[in-house]
Amino acid sequence: MSDENNNGTSNGQPEDPDLLALLGSRLCHDLVNPIGAIGNGLELLEMAPGDGKAEMALMRESLNAAMARIKFFRVAFGAGADDAMIAARDMRTTLDEMYGQSRTRVVWRDDAERSRHEMRLACLALTCIEVATPWGATIEVVRNEAAWVIHVDAKRLRIDEPLWQSLGRGILPPDLKGSEVQFGILARLARRLRRPVSVSADETHLSLIV
Repeated sequence: MSDENNNGTSNGQPEDPDLLALLGSRLCHDLVNPIGAIGNGLELLEMAPGDGKAEMALMRESLNAAMARIKFFRVAFGAGADDAMIAARDMRTTLDEMYGQSRTRVVWRDDAERSRHEMRLACLALTCIEVATPWGATIEVVRNEAAWVIHVDAKRLRIDEPLWQSLGRGILPPDLKGSEVQFGILARLARRLRRPVSVSADETHLSLIV
């Protein structure tokens, strides 16, 4: 049995974050908001004296956003055959519904049908970008011959440099949060696929290549 020091390390090396547990936290957190909005809509519908059309519209939008995010999570985090193909139109529809109620707009400029592992890389990259864009942004997704190229334009970005550096270095912060688990998953997937990750960012722009 190995000894652990007060920093929670073993043999002098930082312990890897528990990505599975962090992923569970992430999924639960992200699905609470749209489902909660549906519940709020039901409460308003019960109290409203009118025909309830506005409340029903609110619930429909929230339901569409929740269902789209679940589809997105299945690609980003779920198990499946890597050679299964996903159409660009399906990805566009999912992203439009998922971000429709937010201040973020994703412009998917790739028209090709892509394998699941390619789409998974792009989806994981988008979940990483969400951490940097809590105030909204315009995100452009392009696929060149070798990699996904994602450009972000925002009035303001929140950049945690050690977190973004972990994508290229593959060394995860020991205090990784549930909302950041995608960084660990993307870093490991990129290494497995031998896809280098490049990130550049300033206060209003971010570029991610994977």
